[in-house]
Amino acid sequence: MIERELDIATQDGALNTYTVRPDDGGPLPVVLMLMDAPGVREGLREICRRISQSGYYVLLPNLYYRSTREFVCGPTRNHPDGVANLKRMFGLMESISNARVAADTGAVLDVLPNLPDAKPGKVGLVGYCMSGAFVTAAAAAHPDRIGCFASYYGTRLITDKPDSPHLMLGDIIAEGYYAFAEHDTYVPLSDVAKFEKLLASAPFPSRVETEAGTHHGYAFSDRGNLNEAAREKHYERMLALFRRHIG
Repeated sequence: MIERELDIATQDGALNTYTVRPDDGGPLPVVLMLMDAPGVREGLREICRRISQSGYYVLLPNLYYRSTREFVCGPTRNHPDGVANLKRMFGLMESISNARVAADTGAVLDVLPNLPDAKPGKVGLVGYCMSGAFVTAAAAAHPDRIGCFASYYGTRLITDKPDSPHLMLGDIIAEGYYAFAEHDTYVPLSDVAKFEKLLASAPFPSRVETEAGTHHGYAFSDRGNLNEAAREKHYERMLALFRRHIG
């Protein structure tokens, strides 16, 4: 595997991005992973490597780059710094928005033709937690360049704000996949049902699944709720989606 850091120019500065690809050459279909709230860390790089092993060029940008080039949320449970760590994380979360991340996604898409190992054509998106909203917004903002997208235990998909992702569903063309945890204080099953109903009338193909017995963050090895069976299914569904649409 070849792992490198790449700075991508945006209107707001240099978007530092982790990249990984197989070492046997390209061009390779591109997958863009949008991080969850705790930041770019080894747990996410682990997932990127697993995706890349299936033949993809994976990019993981630091969405907090406007504030910091590096952030990893420290311990939050039963730790003396837990409250401070959460406060900083939530502050960084509020510094970005659906529109900003959609713009950042556009900047990444613009640079892909300059990457010799990146295959031309549409890309795949995947997001977790807060980035369930972001991959939805990005798919709506760049319908001609997004081939498919997947969201895992995505939050804030339905809000009372004018930029709520559920209001963007009519602009999406790519196939979308949404997976949720059965036990999730951030996304209760009643919210999942509401979103699934909205998807049923949206113009793009989609699938919704709720993983029985799981909790928020079930695909992460570092967040305390890992469910091995659900994590493997998450790879299975994601990679099948990518094979169908980006090769």
